[in-house]
Amino acid sequence: MSGTSSTPTDLDILVQGYSTRYAAAIKKLLLIEGGFVDDPLDRGGATKFGISLRFLAVAGAFDSDGDGIADFDLDMDGDIDGVDIRKLTRGDAVYLYLKHFWEPLGADSLPVPIGEMLFDQGVNGGLTAARKLLQRAINTGLLLIPVSTAKKSLLKVDGGIGDITMAALREVVQSNSFGVTGLVSAYRDAVRERYRNIVARYPEQKRFLNGWLARAEELGR
Repeated sequence: MSGTSSTPTDLDILVQGYSTRYAAAIKKLLLIEGGFVDDPLDRGGATKFGISLRFLAVAGAFDSDGDGIADFDLDMDGDIDGVDIRKLTRGDAVYLYLKHFWEPLGADSLPVPIGEMLFDQGVNGGLTAARKLLQRAINTGLLLIPVSTAKKSLLKVDGGIGDITMAALREVVQSNSFGVTGLVSAYRDAVRERYRNIVARYPEQKRFLNGWLARAEELGR
């Protein structure tokens, strides 16, 4: 008899209305991000489930029901502050991550686990950073695969995922000498470099480096 319970958790029930890929990705992300944290060295301010105050103050300022109060002014006091971060539910986080990260990145349209890696890094460093990391990883592949028309021109690393980037993505993924495995490895390497560059620029962030590198190692798994 297996020691693993098959009883669904509250989070399983919460995400069952989403795509299978998103449900799996958000469960993993929420485990990584954890609960409420108010670290004075975190430039995003207080966070809960990885949602920062800086992000929520912008993303949560809409008023969908027209009652004159921002939807994520959860204590209804006229502003979005640390109290509202504390009041965030898992359901709130699942919704915000879908609308502001998973869907804008087009994660469902990307190969597994490429979409999942972009989602993780979009949350961790922003949508543009996540896309640039992908373009850098693709360029690594273009340099390593046999001579092709794609290899003659590397991607401009600008964070724009259009037809040219998608064609290059297909080129490296379909290559027997690189493929998805090679792309995952190259993406991890690009993420590690990004983290080390952050620490080089902001030495006070060094205490986070080991955790960030561990996060990079788990990408694509």
